[in-house]
Amino acid sequence: MRDEVRIARLIREARRGNEESFGELLEEHRDSITSTLIACGIRTAETAGDLTQDTALRAWLRLDTLKSPSSFSPWIRQIAANAARDHLRRLMVRREESLESASQLVSTDDPSRDVERRAEIEEMKAALSTEDDANVALLKERANGVPVREIADRLGVSESALKMRIMRIRQRLRRRLERLRESD
Repeated sequence: MRDEVRIARLIREARRGNEESFGELLEEHRDSITSTLIACGIRTAETAGDLTQDTALRAWLRLDTLKSPSSFSPWIRQIAANAARDHLRRLMVRREESLESASQLVSTDDPSRDVERRAEIEEMKAALSTEDDANVALLKERANGVPVREIADRLGVSESALKMRIMRIRQRLRRRLERLRESD
């Protein structure tokens, strides 16, 4: 009961503009926000941190929509889930746009080869759609010629560990492509 009274007090104070009270509420619910983001498919700590900040801002701006102090926890988790879904949706649109622009660059004198290449790109889009953001970014960096040493240093891993990671990502994508081709 004391906890509910304290949360109600913090919400009342936050609604009056007290940022410290709101910060205390957020700190108390940080683990549930993070677990919600992870459950929604967020895999990197950096992205989770950004989305936690986004969740905090959204909650602060919408604090007046909270109906009951006792529902603060599910309310903030729903905001976090919406932030994660919005992020993943934007990411998918960006991936599709970049692959779509790649498919438009494909043009040969052989129309049947163009059709084949476009089909391959569509299959790649489908396979990449289930891959983690960080892994897709890693593959793009390597495709753009960024040296393994540079990426490994930035990520704080050995070159051999990075090469193994890239190999596993590629193997996973190949298996997905094979399954997609078999299902057609």
